[in-house]
Amino acid sequence: MLKKIKNLLFKNTTAKQTIVKNVVWLGMSQFIGKLIRGLFIIFAARLLGASEYGVFSYALGLAGFFTLFADLGINSILTKEASREPERSSFHFATSFWIKIFLVFFAVLLIIFVAPYFSKIESIKTLFYFVALLTIFDNLREFFNAYFRAKEKMEFEALVNVSMNIAIAVIGAIVLYHSQTAKAVTISYVGSAGIGLLIAGFIIRKEFKKIISAFDKKLIQPIMKAALPIAIMGFLGVFMLNIDIIIIGWFRSTADIGLYSAGQKIVQLLYTMPVIIAGALFPALSRAASNKDSLKVSLIMEKGMAATFAFAIPITLGGIILAGPIINMLYGAEYLPAVLTFQILLLTNIVIFPQTLLSNFVLAHNKQKKLAFYIGLAALGNVILDIIFIPKFGIAGSATATVIVQTIYIFFTWNMIKKINPFKTIANLKKIFIASALVCITAFVFNYLNMPVIINILASGAIYLLALLILK
Repeated sequence: MLKKIKNLLFKNTTAKQTIVKNVVWLGMSQFIGKLIRGLFIIFAARLLGASEYGVFSYALGLAGFFTLFADLGINSILTKEASREPERSSFHFATSFWIKIFLVFFAVLLIIFVAPYFSKIESIKTLFYFVALLTIFDNLREFFNAYFRAKEKMEFEALVNVSMNIAIAVIGAIVLYHSQTAKAVTISYVGSAGIGLLIAGFIIRKEFKKIISAFDKKLIQPIMKAALPIAIMGFLGVFMLNIDIIIIGWFRSTADIGLYSAGQKIVQLLYTMPVIIAGALFPALSRAASNKDSLKVSLIMEKGMAATFAFAIPITLGGIILAGPIINMLYGAEYLPAVLTFQILLLTNIVIFPQTLLSNFVLAHNKQKKLAFYIGLAALGNVILDIIFIPKFGIAGSATATVIVQTIYIFFTWNMIKKINPFKTIANLKKIFIASALVCITAFVFNYLNMPVIINILASGAIYLLALLILK
């Protein structure tokens, strides 16, 4: 029995087994790790209050624009090329590493010397030195994780990420005991990120023996050329992720930023689910696309899309019904004005969940240049709608702008993908819709009866799984 478990979780034998193994370890890496961090953030938000928590969120959001320059798509290209050419993986690692070092240094300079000029909030400016350290630790750790994915050794990524997030909970609790400030939370992030980097560096230490000898300057141009469209996509993606908080900061108070961030953090934790699915499927999808095996590509995408919607639909509908009790349970009564915004942001699950898998599809087929154009239009639309909606409707207006833009974006993306390699989606969703309808009824009735929200969620989830089994 133990041998079977060991073979399943620690060895790559067949394509199906490897995908299952990847899902298990990415699930631990992404969901469990981020759940621990999410619980810490909720704990911190309750202690700090909406205003001080808004300061912390605004600092990370603003710095997020500049941290993009620390990657520029290098991580994705490393995963893609090292998985396609395993015999040359050391050359890709060494060359990409030195490119990464240069980019991280450039991003740190931007955060320290440029980012402060974009903020009108004085209390935020002292945080940028800590955020610069966080950028170094986070980006190098994610670079190492990208190499683990290329080798389909997601168990290493799980160890790194779960350890790091346990560290943030422990360090954070100690620091917040002495000081309930945005600075204290930021220091907790920096300390845990440093621990995560040390663990990842120790695991991958053998590659550092070839970090100079395997460097190939001839790879620099191909890597940067392939990374450029991803960099544009990444920039615009980060832009859309953070622009709402930035523009809210222009028109509203730090308390409003804190309220918006409260709902956004929960939704972003949910985004982990499609990341797990897409990440586990990407190596197999990339190989199938490289071999021009359109039938296998379609099969992978159909199964992947069914899995993403199986999570997205019931979570969105049930979450909207239980939004009030969820916010009150997690953050307290002070954050109840965030309920409407949270409900609107939950709608993004319907588009973000499949979009994560679709983006990997585009990358596997080297069509990222076309997708970058659509992301650019979406980013521009997001800014325009935010500027129109936020002064009139506040943070709910910003959430509405996000839903509108993301919906239009996925519509164009889907049309583009159908021309590359079509696959079925809607035909596989009938059972999911029926089971989700039962979730809505259960959640509504239990909420009406004032059932504790945790029991409501567990009961609704159990009924959903039972319905899927019966319909199968």
